[in-house]
Amino acid sequence: MNTVRAMVAVVAAVAVAAAAGVAVAGAAGSAKAAPAAGIAPSPAAASEMVPFVIPATPNPKSLIAFPWTPIAADGPRVTVEDGHFMVGKSRVKIWGVNNTFGANVPSHAEAERMAARLAAAGVNSVRFHHMDTSTYPNGIVDPRSPLKIAPEALERMDYLIDQFARHGIYANLNLHVGRTASRALGLPASGTDYDKMVGIFTPALIDAQKEYARDLLGRVNPYRKVRYADDPAVAFVEITNEDSLFMWGSRRSLEALPDFYAKILRGKYAAWLKARYGTTDALRQAWAKGSEPLGRSLLAPDRFPAASDAAATGWRLELHDPCIANLAPQAGAVRVEITRADETTWHIQLKQAPLALKGGQYYTVSFRARADGPRRIQYAVGQEHDPWANLGLSGEAALDKNWKTVRAGFVASSSDTAARLSFSVGGSAVAVELADVVLAPGGQTGLGPGESIEASSVALFAPSEVAARAADRGRFLAETEKTYFDGMRTFLRKDLGVKGLVTGTIVFGPSGLYGQSGMDFVDGHAYWRHPNFPGRPWDMANWTVEQDAMVDRPQGSTFLDLSAQRFEGKPYTVSEYNHPAPNDHQAECVPMLAAWAAAQDWDGVWLFDYWESQRDMDPDRIGGFFDMAANPAKWGFMRAGAAIFRQGAIPPHARTTTLNLTTTDDCVGDLAALQARYDLGMFSAVRSRMPMTWETLLGTGLEVSFAGHSGATDRGGGASPKMLWKMDSRGRGVFSASGPGGQVAVVHGQGAYGVISVPGVKSETGGKGPSNSDGPLIVDLLSPDFAAVTVTALDGRPLEKSEAILVAACGRAENTDMKFSTDRRTVGRNWGRGPVLIEAVEGTLRLPRGAWKCAALAPDGTPQGDVLVKVEGTGDAILALSPRHKTMWYLVTPAEKP
Repeated sequence: MNTVRAMVAVVAAVAVAAAAGVAVAGAAGSAKAAPAAGIAPSPAAASEMVPFVIPATPNPKSLIAFPWTPIAADGPRVTVEDGHFMVGKSRVKIWGVNNTFGANVPSHAEAERMAARLAAAGVNSVRFHHMDTSTYPNGIVDPRSPLKIAPEALERMDYLIDQFARHGIYANLNLHVGRTASRALGLPASGTDYDKMVGIFTPALIDAQKEYARDLLGRVNPYRKVRYADDPAVAFVEITNEDSLFMWGSRRSLEALPDFYAKILRGKYAAWLKARYGTTDALRQAWAKGSEPLGRSLLAPDRFPAASDAAATGWRLELHDPCIANLAPQAGAVRVEITRADETTWHIQLKQAPLALKGGQYYTVSFRARADGPRRIQYAVGQEHDPWANLGLSGEAALDKNWKTVRAGFVASSSDTAARLSFSVGGSAVAVELADVVLAPGGQTGLGPGESIEASSVALFAPSEVAARAADRGRFLAETEKTYFDGMRTFLRKDLGVKGLVTGTIVFGPSGLYGQSGMDFVDGHAYWRHPNFPGRPWDMANWTVEQDAMVDRPQGSTFLDLSAQRFEGKPYTVSEYNHPAPNDHQAECVPMLAAWAAAQDWDGVWLFDYWESQRDMDPDRIGGFFDMAANPAKWGFMRAGAAIFRQGAIPPHARTTTLNLTTTDDCVGDLAALQARYDLGMFSAVRSRMPMTWETLLGTGLEVSFAGHSGATDRGGGASPKMLWKMDSRGRGVFSASGPGGQVAVVHGQGAYGVISVPGVKSETGGKGPSNSDGPLIVDLLSPDFAAVTVTALDGRPLEKSEAILVAACGRAENTDMKFSTDRRTVGRNWGRGPVLIEAVEGTLRLPRGAWKCAALAPDGTPQGDVLVKVEGTGDAILALSPRHKTMWYLVTPAEKP
């Protein structure tokens, strides 16, 4: 997190050498006025921000509109060939957005405007998302019959899909996002949001999803005279959104399943075990290996002491301001009475340290606990010293007034003589009592008493499992998930005759990728600094978005795990991505994503999200975290992103590295082992098999395989992109990517003069910034201290031969009168009013050699004034970017010859 800046760097420079790299310099800035109590001023003065409202109705005279070709109802469709999307003999890349809720069923007039605006920005696909979450008109569910689709909604969708097709925009239909069929069917509550996970193995829910798919995809669109299932414009079908037996919090959810669903899953597990082992005796023998009796507890004493003895025995209550709590000994227990708690659970901890753990040893933690009312506590084993790392156990227990026994096992990740067992009981003022706490080596068990295959009584999760038992569960869940997704794809293909391409859900770790390996394409999602809700989920009065630039965090960027999810031989897409507002650095989102996706040779991107039904169709302000439509820091780069990714202005890496994730003939077991160790961390799983860092991906594409080969494959012919991601001594980053038809630079510079040196480029320091004598510098940025700049040929040609070059440049974007907190991490409900403002860029752009002219463009893409292009004695043309032009768009075209 960055605190609000009291000093603003007014000079920062990025220089992108045409053929060799980037150099960056910064200069000290001037002090700003002190912020009012509790409210932060903008990092730039109000005079440095200019209105830039991109109209919802596109101007037909726009000079930067993307050309499109209609999609005929009887024309060629999107297919897969050699691992990529194709239409006929030509490759097609998807540059898309998401529509949510009622935006999928707009009025006819709104549909026409939406289709025209999207097409003009270069969008060629829309993902129909969350259309099944609400009843019409905020969704497509029939309010009279929740298992059916409202006829009025279908008619509006018919027209919208037709308008999209007329503008060359493919539909991506999501079959399950927010529908809760269990409620409509009269089944017990599933205990999961939107029937996630249970819908993968519950027959009644699978049947309901098939019936919904039949109703939707079997419909004949009267405007196109063809079934959705047959329409080339319905190019993609997604079975279920963010839904997996390995998804976030899946273990906790599966352990807490209501009896109705738990019985179904246990029955499937028993059938799977019978097929694998035959009898309970054979299963008992297989799981006996590795069992170890529970040893002596490392804690002292076995029972909690009186308060006066607590320090002597190692138990201690740790408090962080402003929390107030105390220990009240009970008979054989201890009570943590809490007078004041904040929202951070670890600000009140009961812990014992130091404890000596041996790396690789299995340990068991058990305890009894209760609370005065419903609440949760966390427990963990970790280091009692810097860097305070976890040592293998992190769990959570839901408590109420009744005593509950909790038991958990773990393998110590490393040896440590100063470890701790801690209970985090903050975040609530409800008192907690603990008793009979044990931390001891051993305790692993195989098949428990009373468990048998024949009685379907083998628990899916046991407190302290031998490795063989945990491995079998991993195999079972992976195979169960793959059976569901493969079965749904077969139903769509064979029973419904769907001709569009089918994917299942996003990748959730190595086992999740196994479940998606039979789909037509593989998909992923990622968000940089997703909003955090410390209290109630999605409480719009209580949230934070960290003020953190991804350009400063290459080692933790979203791109690493996304890149490691690409599967050999399959197209790869990212159907949700965003850097949420009001992050000051959100302008990095679209340029960096477009450049990275292009270099990694991905096949599709859908940014999240474009429109919701609650929004005004003529917005002049940013409407929320993910708003694309009215946010110039994002929508203002969409046309450039289309050139970079869709048109190939930046080419893919010439080399692709393929990594086989499996090492034995037991493919599912190998993946389950990786899942158990790395969970959803796909890049960590890749690194465990092959030495690789984030820097590696600047020079190679990445894909993974199962039971395949590992190695590098060179793409014949074309040039590679030139990519750089580098940090200065102050931890500020610069990212650049360039290709024949486009360039991207994202810079975060701050502090005194200093230069990031790049191999092959000489640069000077000493207060003068980058030296222009070192080579043809493309961009020198003077202000602001953070900015994203793209230079793209709109006609698909190399920059030096282009007839139309779009320069897009932007720092921050925010609404008028947004009320930031002092640390700029939240505005609560105070999102401000229109017009939306941008931090316009000041600097110079060195164009390819030749005679050029430039026009500053209005937000509708029409000229609003000429911009001087100066020709130096060397013949280089210099374009001056300036806030006085009140724009983020400049159009450069060849000058008329005298």
